[in-house]
Amino acid sequence: MPQPKIHPHRILECLNSRRFGVEYQPLVSTRTGDAQCHEALARFIDTTGHALPPDHVFEALHANPLLLLHAELEMKRLQLAEAPQHGLLFVNLDPDSYAVGEAEDGENVFLPVLRQQRSRLVVEVIENLHLQDVDLSERMMRQLDQEKIRLAIDDLASSRGLVSYAALMHAAFLKFDRSWLVGEMSAKQRTILTWALAQAADLGLTTVLEGIETEDHLAMARQMGFDLVQGFLFRDRFIRRGCLVKPADRQKQIA
Repeated sequence: MPQPKIHPHRILECLNSRRFGVEYQPLVSTRTGDAQCHEALARFIDTTGHALPPDHVFEALHANPLLLLHAELEMKRLQLAEAPQHGLLFVNLDPDSYAVGEAEDGENVFLPVLRQQRSRLVVEVIENLHLQDVDLSERMMRQLDQEKIRLAIDDLASSRGLVSYAALMHAAFLKFDRSWLVGEMSAKQRTILTWALAQAADLGLTTVLEGIETEDHLAMARQMGFDLVQGFLFRDRFIRRGCLVKPADRQKQIA
């Protein structure tokens, strides 16, 4: 059953009160078991202390492009400021908010922020079934590529989504959605996944499988030949080993 939509006033109050934070989830090598890099994930808290689903928040913000822009820009500043000091840092960037961020002189308001950690940054780009979004994604990726910022294609799924050849030309990482782990994989799905991993290797792309929650998931990722894995299995493990999941200092205002 789909979750009810979040009332816009709850989101606006959350943003105005700056009750948002960031969680850093490790990306782990299937070969060594070490955390090689981290992904910065947005977190939002309402007045009652309850977490708001980030995907629902951003979906609602698309109805107000200017508010979407400023919410994403503030989140990027926070994610870069609070990031762990070692390894690459993955951040998501919505092509819609990036497009709104283009100034009259052609410069984009996101670029000065991203340039601060250009040498270690990987921008994740989501492409979906809307062709207009694919065009926006390609334009954004081309500009970020010119800035020598690494790029990742996010959420390559087993039954939905759309990835353009242009995106593959710019990308350095290819992230596979957790849907590959749901249920028993059919023979055709396994063939497609094997093909996609082989093509990624030929293109020199580093592959990541998301949604790893069990040792069986990890064994499957290793058997299929993924380079990196990500998921709650490692989140719990790495919290105990050094608290790599860090709430933003601003989130302490919730108490």
